Amino acid sequence: MASNGDSSSPSALVGPTIPSRPAQALAAHGLSRRRALALPPAIAALVALGGCGILGGSAQAEAYDTDAEHREVPLEDAPAAPEAAAACAALSEALLRSRLDEEPTGNALACPVGMALAIALLYAGSDTPADGVNALLGVVGSDDSSATSTSDADPTAASPAANAGTIRDTTWSALQNDLLVYYEPDEKALDNFNPKVIPEPPLLHIANRVLLVGDNPGVEQSYLDAAREWYDATTEHTARNRAKATLDAWAERHTGGLIKSSGIKVTANTQLVLQNALLFAAKWASPFDANDTTEQDFTLADGSTVTARLMHEDRFLPYVQGEGWQAVRLQYAEGSGRTVLDVILPDVGTLPTDLPEGTWAEASAALEAEAFEERQEVRLALPTFDLQPGPVDLLAFLEGQGIELDRLEHIGEGLFVDQAVQQVRLMVGEEGTVAGALTEVDIAVTAPAEVNQTVEFTVDHPFVVRIVDQLTDLVLIEGIIMDPTAE
Repeated sequence: MASNGDSSSPSALVGPTIPSRPAQALAAHGLSRRRALALPPAIAALVALGGCGILGGSAQAEAYDTDAEHREVPLEDAPAAPEAAAACAALSEALLRSRLDEEPTGNALACPVGMALAIALLYAGSDTPADGVNALLGVVGSDDSSATSTSDADPTAASPAANAGTIRDTTWSALQNDLLVYYEPDEKALDNFNPKVIPEPPLLHIANRVLLVGDNPGVEQSYLDAAREWYDATTEHTARNRAKATLDAWAERHTGGLIKSSGIKVTANTQLVLQNALLFAAKWASPFDANDTTEQDFTLADGSTVTARLMHEDRFLPYVQGEGWQAVRLQYAEGSGRTVLDVILPDVGTLPTDLPEGTWAEASAALEAEAFEERQEVRLALPTFDLQPGPVDLLAFLEGQGIELDRLEHIGEGLFVDQAVQQVRLMVGEEGTVAGALTEVDIAVTAPAEVNQTVEFTVDHPFVVRIVDQLTDLVLIEGIIMDPTAE
C-alpha cells in the first residue's frame, strides 16, 4: 500500500487533545495482501479535494455504506451480560481511582459503557484481541490468541479464542441494543438539543462511528462490516486536512453540544478514528424545589471548605449503609424507570478512594436489593454541579493495567493504537440530570442502618455518583465529586 497520499496539512487543532506517541516508533507501511478497502474513484477524488460536506459547516465527510446489516441481538442471547456489566464497573472504578492517584483533589468522571463499547468496537470481528481484552470486557472464554486445535481435535470446531470473540461481540452488541431498544432514541432529538431544557421523555443516545482519514487508509472491508453488524457503526471518509473539523462536528452533535471538540490530535499517520458518543438527559421523578436550594459549606479533601449550592428535600428513598458509608437512590421520571442515580457518601473524614475496591458497586447492588422494600425517610441535601474535568488518556491508563491495545491485523496491516481519549460532562440540578461522553481511539499506521427514623443525608464532603441501568446493571456515567463548585 502506498504511503499516505494526502499531502494537505492538518487543520489547526481546536480544544483539548492527548499527545500522540513518539514519531520515532513509526516505520514504512506496506501493502496489505488481504482484501483492503479501496475507495471508489469518485469518492477518492472528493476526499483528495476535501470531501463532500454532508455534515454541514466545515465538517466534511463522505458516507461509506458497507453491505453488512446491523444485527439486533436480544439480551437473552447474551448469557455473559451480567459478567460484562460487572467487568465494566470494575474498569470504571480502576480508572477513577487512577485519576485520583494522579490528582487527589480533582474531580474524576468516567463513562464506563462508552469505554467498553469503544474497546469492543476496536476488536469487532476479531478472534485474537490483545491479551486481557476479553477478560477486561467480562467475556467468558480464552484470552489466549494463540489457542489452536490439537491433532486430535475436530478441525471444524471453533477454537476457544474464536468462541470468546463471538461471545464478546454478541454480549456487547446485545447490551448496547437493549439500552437503545428500551429508550427508542430518535436522532431528531439531537436537533437543537438544549441541556438547560431537559426533554420529555428521557433521552439516551448512543452512537458509534469509524472515520477513515486520507485517500488510502488501508482498512479491511471485513472489519468495517463487523463494526456495522455488531455495533451499528457508521463509516465515513474524510481528507486529512478536514479530519479534525469532522471529528469535532460529530462529537458536538452526538453529545448534544456538551462536548464541543474531539480529544484526538490528527497526525500524518492517522488512518482511522473510532468514536463512541453517549448523551443522557432525564428529569427527576420528583424535581427539587429551586426555592429550597441554599448555599452551604462543602468540605474538600484537604479540610478546607467552599460554598456549594445544595438542593434540599425530605423524601422516602431506597437507603442502605455499610462500613464507612451510606447511600441513597434517586429515580428519574417515568419513561426512564430502569435508570437511577446512586449517591454513595463516605463517612466524614473518609474519601471515596479510602473505601475498599468494589464498595461503590456493592452499594448499588444493596440499593437494588432494597428497591422494592419499605423506603426510608431521608432528609436529603445534594449539591448541584456542572463538571467537565477534561480529557483522560485511556491508553496510558490501560497500559498501567497491563493491557496493550495491539493485534490490529483484523483492521489492517501495520496499524497500532496511537491515542485513546475520553471526555465526560455531568450536570445535576433541580430538574434532573444531563450527561455527555465521548470516547475516541486513534489508529495510526507505522510510517515514518436502622430505618426507623428520618436519616440525615447531607452531601457536604466528597462523594460518588453512579448513573445505573437497573436491568443490565451497566453504569452509564460514574464520578468522584471532590469539589462540586469546580468547572
